[in-house]
Amino acid sequence: MKEFFKILLDKIRQGRGVIALWVISSEGSVPRGAGACMLVGEEGRLCGSIGGGSLEYRAILKAQALLGKKKSLRQGYSLDSDGSGEVCGGSLELLYYYADKKDIEMAEKALSEISAGNGFNLLLPLDDEGKKAEISYGEDIPEGFFCQRLGGERVYVFGGGHIAVQLVPLLKKLGFYVVLTEDREEFADRKLFPEADEILFSDYSELEGKLDVKKEDYIVIMTKGHEGDFVCEKFALSTSAHYIGALGSRAKTNFVNRKLMETGIPKEEICRITAPIGLDIKSRTPAEIAVSIAAQLILIRNSK
Repeated sequence: MKEFFKILLDKIRQGRGVIALWVISSEGSVPRGAGACMLVGEEGRLCGSIGGGSLEYRAILKAQALLGKKKSLRQGYSLDSDGSGEVCGGSLELLYYYADKKDIEMAEKALSEISAGNGFNLLLPLDDEGKKAEISYGEDIPEGFFCQRLGGERVYVFGGGHIAVQLVPLLKKLGFYVVLTEDREEFADRKLFPEADEILFSDYSELEGKLDVKKEDYIVIMTKGHEGDFVCEKFALSTSAHYIGALGSRAKTNFVNRKLMETGIPKEEICRITAPIGLDIKSRTPAEIAVSIAAQLILIRNSK
């Protein structure tokens, strides 16, 4: 989404309107569901996708036509064998939002929040009656607006070993905001993790007060040993993190779990930790393990 708002902001600062195209609802089998988005300019698709194929082609043409009229539009599509080229059988509704200089403040704020790893609501008007897109932070959705939750997907990775080197850039490509924490200075190195949004060099026993973990955040634990995992898992359980995962064998997991219980943490609380972490894809190499972890985070994110 960072690229999306960068391009949007650049275009409207140049005085050129763009269409921010959003899938606002879907039913049945469709290429992409609600939340998929695409940016269209006079020259065609600028970034994003609503699933490709003939639907996306028709949507781009429609968006270009709306650009000439400086108009927004809400339109439904049926993806059946009606000669359109789509035979998925489902249906969806698209919102074509015409963005221009009135939206500079919104785009600047959205880009700033995404860059900082903060979550927010993007509110897009469902009609073309002079309303403009807004940024909000509360739970209430005003009538007449489509709400898309953006940003705020932080992953805290504890441990900067071989798997983390593979995982961090993968998570960034998937749109997560990544904070790497290491207790070894030589591994808390920007040269090893150029894609990380933040790098924290700290003793794991001193994390309290240094990290502001929120309920929508993810924690991935892969330190150099049992003691590091124990300390990080204990810290993780003191937070409201949506997901906590720990790398390691079953023997290592049992050892750390026993130590956690010895500190008075109940078994049902320890069950918040997914261990071993990642989807079972029979992964062996650091890159394969990173893929299995990233896949699990995608599954959890898309199941929200």
